[in-house]
Amino acid sequence: MQFFRKEVRGEKCVFMESDTLIVGVLPSFGAKIISIFYKPQNFEVLFQNQSPAYKRPVYGASFADFDTSGADDMFPTIDPCRYPYEGFFGIPCPDHGELWSIPWNVTLTDDTITCEVKGDKFPYLFRRTISITDDSVRLDYLVENTGYNPLYGLWAYHGLVNCDEQTVIDLPEVRGVYIAHDSKAYGPAGSVVQFPLFSPMPGRKVRVDQVLPEKAKTTEKFYVNGKVPRGEASLLLNHGTLRYTLRFPYVKIPYLGVWINQGGFKGEYNIALEPSNGFYDSLEFAKRLGSLTPIAPAQSRQWWLEIDLSEIKEKK
Repeated sequence: MQFFRKEVRGEKCVFMESDTLIVGVLPSFGAKIISIFYKPQNFEVLFQNQSPAYKRPVYGASFADFDTSGADDMFPTIDPCRYPYEGFFGIPCPDHGELWSIPWNVTLTDDTITCEVKGDKFPYLFRRTISITDDSVRLDYLVENTGYNPLYGLWAYHGLVNCDEQTVIDLPEVRGVYIAHDSKAYGPAGSVVQFPLFSPMPGRKVRVDQVLPEKAKTTEKFYVNGKVPRGEASLLLNHGTLRYTLRFPYVKIPYLGVWINQGGFKGEYNIALEPSNGFYDSLEFAKRLGSLTPIAPAQSRQWWLEIDLSEIKEKK
């Protein structure tokens, strides 16, 4: 394992490298994971945009107005809302949460990158520790409630991945998905459609697990309908030659969203598997559904996420 530092698009970044992987982190806002580079295929897993410089975000601004690449952590909400629970009732929760727009402290050890930040409007400590082994990146998380009231927080991993017309979504044992945004293909938000094949009418089948070409100029957002049956989800990347798999503890992280950008948002082309501890997208909606449990004062919550990469060999 080795570490190095270099400037990327005008910002100082830190990198860790093994024989197989290079992982880069941007400390100055969000501890964004800017790169997961898979050396055996010379392939950048995370989506990159073409901007020559990072635009430094402003707390409380819209996530869409800034850099929509790489991987961020969303906490304590995804969609902007007002905190709906006692203790901090009515405090605004920014779009995509607090973490992506504020600087983190980043420290390097012999084999990890530890990224840590304190909440801005809410009393918590958020920590993400990155380690890599062989073909896997492991993210170990901790959130500590440093205040005097129970703290509710919706977390989701927002890892935008490079896709192509051969990208396939593999959700083991999943038979239906919940449509989160109005969709021309799948119907209005709140609809539940079959996965991986949806039949909008007799004799017609739609592939829910297939990414459309960039020229489609559409976006889709859906969740596994209910809690996930397994803490695992995969994508086929790099023209069907690389399997990208997320693994997570489904008892603690029981929900999974899928975001697909087929050129419909900012003209970009990417996909994200988004494990989450709550359902879905805002604290207000999660409260109505009762999908979140609080962290008590002076207590913490821990979980992990593994990103596994494996080459798909051609069948002879």
